[in-house]
Amino acid sequence: MPTMPSAQEVDHLPRALVLGAGASRSVSYAPERMLLSPLDSDFFDILDRLEPDESDFWAVRFVQNRVAALPPPYRASMERAFYAIYLKAYLVRKLGVIQTYPQPAEIQILEGFARCIQAVLRCAHGMALCKSHRSLARVWRHDDMIVSFNYDLVIERALQAVAVRRNVNFGPWIYGLSGPPVRHELPTIFKLHGSSTWELSGDKFEVLTKSWRDFDVAPGYVGCEGGGTVFPILLPFWDKQVEQKPWSCLWKDCLSNLAKVGTLVVWGYSLPPTDVKAQLLFGLGLGDRKIRLCVIDPSPATRDRWRQTLPKAMYWGYDTIDSFFADLPEWWHKR
Repeated sequence: MPTMPSAQEVDHLPRALVLGAGASRSVSYAPERMLLSPLDSDFFDILDRLEPDESDFWAVRFVQNRVAALPPPYRASMERAFYAIYLKAYLVRKLGVIQTYPQPAEIQILEGFARCIQAVLRCAHGMALCKSHRSLARVWRHDDMIVSFNYDLVIERALQAVAVRRNVNFGPWIYGLSGPPVRHELPTIFKLHGSSTWELSGDKFEVLTKSWRDFDVAPGYVGCEGGGTVFPILLPFWDKQVEQKPWSCLWKDCLSNLAKVGTLVVWGYSLPPTDVKAQLLFGLGLGDRKIRLCVIDPSPATRDRWRQTLPKAMYWGYDTIDSFFADLPEWWHKR
């Protein structure tokens, strides 16, 4: 039977930071932006307030019209609405249903939602730097990891300030998509649902960003500009095909790194019951070990889900990121 690590041993183990939509919603610059970063529950309300540019106008109207045709409760969940709209188009094609009005193909639905997501994120975040994300990034080191379920570039801009100070160049290795440089002082970011600056090329991801300076030139939400299967983000399917390449490589690497960590800090990721594969990922990687679990989320249900998934973990809970920084755990600065 394996022995449990002591507190001193855990201090020296790698750490993992998990980021969800709640973290992007709570960015320090939120009061200054025209739109908030969306959550599943209010995505369509925020989309209705968006003034899309010419290239995204058709996608916004397309999605709004499709959602308007659904029963009203569907507006309360972007995931539920997307699934209903996509599944209908899929079944109409598979079952050979003949309709009196044109039915959009699945690819049109995928492109419409992908463009809407990017348009909203571009407006919500622009090129702003979140002070809270930057404060977290400062204490993460080269053997640590960041697991993000967000498409946005909030954590990249936070790490940019750290990278420039540490004289670390940008490269695909930052996402675990290539071998790291010989020496670096940054954590690896595993973006398990994809990223706004990636594109899919065959069975691998390509990173469109070439240097940290690119983040100072434009917002960078360009990954959805292709067509067909080149969308670099996992849209909210209930059964995300993470066992297929290139997603499988990303998830496997993430799992192997999770198995090494001794501390898990979760900010704004609800571990939704519909995302069974994410629950399994953390359960397989961490569930049988006595790690430190710190959950920053206002929802008691979210905190309970994490505690149920990792029942052996030592637990710290906070409602907000401000309350976390105001009362840091005693182990936070121990390395």
